Amino acid sequence: MPKYLPAAEPFFYPGNRVGCLLIHGFTGTPYEMRELGERLAARGHTVMGPALAGHATCLADLEPTRWHDWYASVTTAYDELRELCDVIFPIGLSLGGLLVLHLAAHRPVQGVVAVSPPFGIRNRLIPLFRTFPLLFDLVPYVRKNPKNDDTQDPAVRAKHPEYRSNPTRSAASLIFDFFPHLMNDLRDVRAPALLVQSRGDRVVPSDSIAQFHARLGSIEKEMVWLERSGHLVLEDFAKEQAFACILEFVRARAR
Repeated sequence: MPKYLPAAEPFFYPGNRVGCLLIHGFTGTPYEMRELGERLAARGHTVMGPALAGHATCLADLEPTRWHDWYASVTTAYDELRELCDVIFPIGLSLGGLLVLHLAAHRPVQGVVAVSPPFGIRNRLIPLFRTFPLLFDLVPYVRKNPKNDDTQDPAVRAKHPEYRSNPTRSAASLIFDFFPHLMNDLRDVRAPALLVQSRGDRVVPSDSIAQFHARLGSIEKEMVWLERSGHLVLEDFAKEQAFACILEFVRARAR
């Protein structure tokens, strides 16, 4: 049994034949999906919130993992949930949003929800690692900038468990390998899609969900813009609005 960070353990709430698969973000933990999971469970749904490979334990566990490992965590949880449920709604935050869109391109889902999904990463240092690969050995970790806060509610940061640094090789797998791969898959997403982003998000590009919306193959797709929130929409001031949109999306399509 992995030694998880306090409050960062995976969760599972048994319920009806409607399954909700909740996927957290890069360097994050299932904690950031737990309250949404509790709301969905209160509606009677079966809810699973796994920890992605290398996450929710210690930073050294994340360093050797790559996007295929994180996606394997998602498909493993999907297969487990599929044994219990007739329909699946994958719902992901940030990297989790990218992973559930990828899942929706390859597995049957009733609908897919991507919250704060990054359409690329804007950082002037990133191209240097591609140009000079030796930098990965010289700079294996990059400390997160505390000024680039993920929330507007200061109370959230005080209790939010996550890693405080980014392993550069893992981040490179996300940016250089997974993003281009996902871009080719978006047209294969056919399920109804809900895209949620805050206008106050300082982590992802401001037009991220608009970019995804334009590229998804889904006929039924919706964008929801929130105010009074940072990147961690499901914990910040606007979380109730986000919960309401997601719960309604699932309710309207669960059958």
